[in-house]
Amino acid sequence: MSADKYVLAMYDIRGKQSYIYRSNHIKEIIGGSRVIADCYQDYLFPAAVAYRDGISFQEARRSGKPAIFTYLSKDAVNSDFTVAGFEEKMASDQYVGEVVYDGGGNFFVLYKNEEVCVEINKIFTKAVLENTFSLKVLCTYIEIDNFQDYISDRDALYEKHRVFEAKEAPTIPAQVMPFTQVDYRTSMPLYTTAQVAKKPAISKKLTKESYCKYQKYWEIEAANSDLFGEKILDNLVTGKGEDSHLAVIYIDGNNMGEKVQKCLQKADGTACKTYEECVARLRRFSEGIQKNYIDDRMVDIDNAFAKKYGKDYETKKRRFVIYAGDEINFICNARDALMIAHTYLDNLDKVVDGDGVKHNACAGIAVFHSHTPYSEAYRIAEECCESGKTRMKLRGTRDASLVDVHYCQGAIGIDLERIRKKQVGDLISKPWYVTGQKGDNADDVSLEIVMDIAKQLNQLGRSNVKGLAEAAKQSQTKLHMELSRIKAHNPDIKGLFKDIDPDVLRRTLYDVVIMYDLWFYEKKQEEVKVHE
Repeated sequence: MSADKYVLAMYDIRGKQSYIYRSNHIKEIIGGSRVIADCYQDYLFPAAVAYRDGISFQEARRSGKPAIFTYLSKDAVNSDFTVAGFEEKMASDQYVGEVVYDGGGNFFVLYKNEEVCVEINKIFTKAVLENTFSLKVLCTYIEIDNFQDYISDRDALYEKHRVFEAKEAPTIPAQVMPFTQVDYRTSMPLYTTAQVAKKPAISKKLTKESYCKYQKYWEIEAANSDLFGEKILDNLVTGKGEDSHLAVIYIDGNNMGEKVQKCLQKADGTACKTYEECVARLRRFSEGIQKNYIDDRMVDIDNAFAKKYGKDYETKKRRFVIYAGDEINFICNARDALMIAHTYLDNLDKVVDGDGVKHNACAGIAVFHSHTPYSEAYRIAEECCESGKTRMKLRGTRDASLVDVHYCQGAIGIDLERIRKKQVGDLISKPWYVTGQKGDNADDVSLEIVMDIAKQLNQLGRSNVKGLAEAAKQSQTKLHMELSRIKAHNPDIKGLFKDIDPDVLRRTLYDVVIMYDLWFYEKKQEEVKVHE
C-alpha cells in the first residue's frame, strides 16, 4: 500500500440481532440497539481524535473538535461531497478522514492514508472491546486511485469484505474461571452491580455487556424520558385479569439494496459513477430513510392513537423499543395492532423521494400475553415480517407492503413455520398484501379481502362465527355445510361470500376468525338469532 493514497474503509457491526436480543429485559434491548446506533459516535470518532492528538481514548472523548468530518454533524453546511473539499480537509491538521455514507447497515469512511486507517482502528477496536465486551465490528479497506469510479471501488470493497467475513472468528471473549460468577442466560462473567430500575429502585449483578446496555438506556432516557412511551406493559392491556393481550409489531423496509441501486440511477436510466455524484445521492437517500421509515411514521402512529383515544392521548398506548434506519419495533395493545400496522404501511406507500425511489416495508405482528418473554414475542414478530419478504421474493414483487400475524399460544422456542405446520398445516392465508398489486396467485390474499370477509362475518352473530374456524380447519365440505346451516336459519342473509374463491375463503376465514374478537368483531352489531 502507498502512503500517499487515500483509503476507502467500510465498517460492519456483526451479529446485531443476537447482541440486542440476548436479554428479555426491554431496557437492555433498547440500550443495546442504541449502543449499536451510537457505536461510531462513541468509539470511532474519539479513536480518531486520540490518534491525531496523541492522547488517551478517555481524554479524546472529553476533547472538543472532531478528527473525522461527518456530513451528519449539526455544523455541516450541507450534505454534498466534493473532491476539492475532501482534499482540503485532509491537507489540514484537523481532519484525518471523512464519513462518506452511513446507511443500509454499513458505515463508509475515506481516510487520509492506510496508516491513519490502521492506527485509528487499533484504538477503536480496543475501545469497543473494553467498553462493550462483546460487540464486534469488522473493518475492510482498499486504496483508491482517483474519485472517478465509486461503483467499482465499492464493488471491490464488498468483494474483499466477503472474504473477511468468511474468515471471521465466531467466538466472543469469555474470561471465565471455575470460581467466576456468570449470568445464567449468557454464561458471561458478572462484572458489577448496577441499577436496573428506578421505581422501585432495583440493582442487580450484571455482565459487562448488560451494564453497557443499561448505561446507554439511562443516558437516552435522561435526555428524553417520554420518547419510549408507556414503560409498564401491564398498563397497555385492556384490563388486568380481563384481557392481557399485547402485540409486538416489527416493521422492516423491503429491498433496501435495490433501493440503494435505484437512487444511484439518473433520470435517463444511466448510472452515476463519480464519487461526487454517488455520495451526494447516497447521503440524501440515507437521510430520507430515517425520515420516511422512522421520524414521520412515529408521528403517524401517535396520530392514529390520538384519533382513536382522543385529544388527551399522551404516548401512553405504545412502547417504542427499536427505531433506527428502516426498522421499527414497538409494543401496543393487541386490539390496536392491525390498525397501527396498516396506518404505517399505507402512509409509507405514499412516499416517493426526490430520486424516484418508492418506499414500502413488511410488518410482522405477534399477539401475546403480557407475561410472555419479550424476546420470544419479538422473534415471532420478526419471523412474521420475514414471511412477507419471502412471499415477495417468490412472486418477484417489488413495490408492495405485506403484513403477517401470529397469535402466540405457547410453543416457545419453536420457529414460526414449524408452529404453523403443527397447528394448521397449509390452512393459512397470511401474509396479507396491504399495498401494491398482489397478483393472480391463489395463495395471495389482500387485506382488502380480509376486511370484506370480516364485514360479512359481522352479519352472522358471534356464536356462528366462532364455529366457522373449526369447520374450516376440518375440510372445505364441513365449511360449506356450516355456512349452509347458518344461511338456512337466517333467510335475510343473501349473497354471502359469493364472489370469493372457495379455497381463499376457507383459508382466510380461519385466520380472520382466530383474530375476530381482537380486530374484527363489531360489538354494537345486533346479534343474529339462530333458530334451532
